[in-house]
Order: sequence, then C-alpha cells, then structure tokens
Amino acid sequence: MKFVKEVTGEKMAIPAAALKLCGFENGDKAELHALPSAAIILKQKMTAMEVIQAMDALHQLTVDLSVHLARASGPCDGCDGDCPFDGLDGQEIALPDYLRDEAGIPENAKLCAYVDEEENTVTITEAGYDHDLRDVPPYLLEMLAASGICIGELEERLMLEDTVYGV
Repeated sequence: MKFVKEVTGEKMAIPAAALKLCGFENGDKAELHALPSAAIILKQKMTAMEVIQAMDALHQLTVDLSVHLARASGPCDGCDGDCPFDGLDGQEIALPDYLRDEAGIPENAKLCAYVDEEENTVTITEAGYDHDLRDVPPYLLEMLAASGICIGELEERLMLEDTVYGV
C-alpha cells in the first residue's frame, strides 16, 4: 500500500494505518535507512520471519520499480539488428587534467566525444547533462538490458532527467 506525503522540510508523519499495516506496535523502535532517492523504515528488532518478509517486500518493490522503468523506456526493438548499445561497457572518456583546465571543463564534468569523419577528427566537449548510462551500476544495466528494455531510451531519460515515476 502506498501513502503519499509532501516533503515540507519539517517532520514527516507516518500515518497510523501505515504503521499498523507494517506490523509496528506502540512502543516499537524503528530504524530509518536513508538511501539515495528512498527512505526505508524497519523495525529495530525483527524475528527471522520478519526479516524474510521485509526482504520479500523490498524485492517486490524492486521488481515493481524495474517494471515501471521498463514501461517508461519502452521495449528494445533491436535497432533493426544494429543496436549501438550492444556490448555497452560504460567506458569513460579520459582527458588529461591540463587539457580540462585549459578548456575550462570542471574536473567532475561528464565528457562527450563527437566524430567528424570528413576531417578525421574527434572533438571532446563537456556534456550538457549530468547523468547517462555510465552512472548506472553495471549489474543493473545488464539486468535492464536482459529484461528487454530499450537502453537507448533509458539513456535519453537519464540525460533529459525526465520524471518517469509518479507521473
């Protein structure tokens, strides 16, 4: 069950109905796990079965989020047998610090490379975005690709910072 709460900068109250559904009793202590883009509240003390139930629920949430992301990215159509993301290894573009400094590119900025086949040149520039496939942990990227989602569309969503959940 999902409860929607607005983040106001003040305390966030958890509805009593949510606590009851989770099996929290009056006087129970809870742990808040603050994660990137998520917060998980667990009982501070759990039996083996309660740990298993929590693991199962978190696994199901992972599956649900994966399905949601797959729907937002769409299915892979194989790019007519010529998918540019086949064998993607997430290699970073390396540029020596002195060249970054000379070009005024911050140390932590993402880089893009553009090829001019007529001039036989490669131009490296600062990317105009914060995230791309290189930011996705390799095991997740492999799992998403194996599940049949369009990796190109996923990268587009990452680069544009599209909202894909809660829309």
